[in-house]
Amino acid sequence: MPAPTGSEIGNLAKGAMQSASLRGENAPDLATALGDACGQAFTLFVGMAMVSPGIPAAAPPPAGSGSTVGPGMMLPPPAGGPGASQIEPIVQGLLASNKINGEKQGALAKAIAQSVEQALTLFTSMVMVAPGMAIAGFTTSSPGTLMGAAPAKALLQPLAMGFLQAGGIQGENAPDLAGAIAETLSNAMTQMMSRLKVTPGIPCSPGATAGPGRLM
Repeated sequence: MPAPTGSEIGNLAKGAMQSASLRGENAPDLATALGDACGQAFTLFVGMAMVSPGIPAAAPPPAGSGSTVGPGMMLPPPAGGPGASQIEPIVQGLLASNKINGEKQGALAKAIAQSVEQALTLFTSMVMVAPGMAIAGFTTSSPGTLMGAAPAKALLQPLAMGFLQAGGIQGENAPDLAGAIAETLSNAMTQMMSRLKVTPGIPCSPGATAGPGRLM
């Protein structure tokens, strides 16, 4: 499965929390919940992700063979991935099952869900399908690869901080928590990008792809 698993991301989250000096008794449980939530959200993303039609191609008739010659774009959430409203109940359930309760549980779940949605939205704008997918018979015949870079921690941290503050989570550890969420998302998406491929079978015209593509 191309999406990193919850346990893989949980390990990233534990490292991120330690580097942010978040070492309270609930930190390991929060890291587990964050990892599992991201794992489920990324699995949803892989299943929903869609490559937009119109990738430049050179596949002249009559054979309709050649390759794509330009980059392809992905649709952002909610069309091309889960939105915060889909992610939030997943996060809330995982926080509860990991005994992360308290009056701010709902606000924390919402902030994490919003952070994940924004991270995926940035991912779809910053990562593209690389040129060079083979075309045979007016259909892509080889897997496509991705190019670009997943959003960095520095880009995600202020977004996460804003979502935490909007939910009333403003203690002295809030910036560290925002940093840990951002670092976890950035590292996990970098792993995901290296694993994902574009599924063959996209219909093509002589000059461009003519249908949407999927990830695998």
